Amino acid sequence: MDETNIDPSKYFLIPIRDLRIHDLWVPNLVSQTPSFEIVFSNEPVTSRLFKEAGFRIEPIPFYDREQFSATEIRERMVKGSGWEKLVPPSTSIYIKSIFGDERLRELALSDKPRNQRHERDYRF
Repeated sequence: MDETNIDPSKYFLIPIRDLRIHDLWVPNLVSQTPSFEIVFSNEPVTSRLFKEAGFRIEPIPFYDREQFSATEIRERMVKGSGWEKLVPPSTSIYIKSIFGDERLRELALSDKPRNQRHERDYRF
């Protein structure tokens, strides 16, 4: 947020633990945040859970989704082909500091012969 010069008085970050239990997730989140009426999400499960809890859901407009998608960024990390320019500098620095790009390359390795691999084997 600092990199984009967004005034810190306009937002605050609240870490919320994922309970991995759909029935409890929304009430848990609501209990740990200030009051809100609108949820901005494109994620189907998140949208459904909040809709069922009575919240208004607004989609987030995507910006050049073909290029700026998490799948595209992970695929570029695996291939080692210029993913850094698709994320803010601080994100690139952090990912490299935890060897995230290297970890993805290791996870993409397969013990299957090349002709038996499927495209989904490379999607994270």
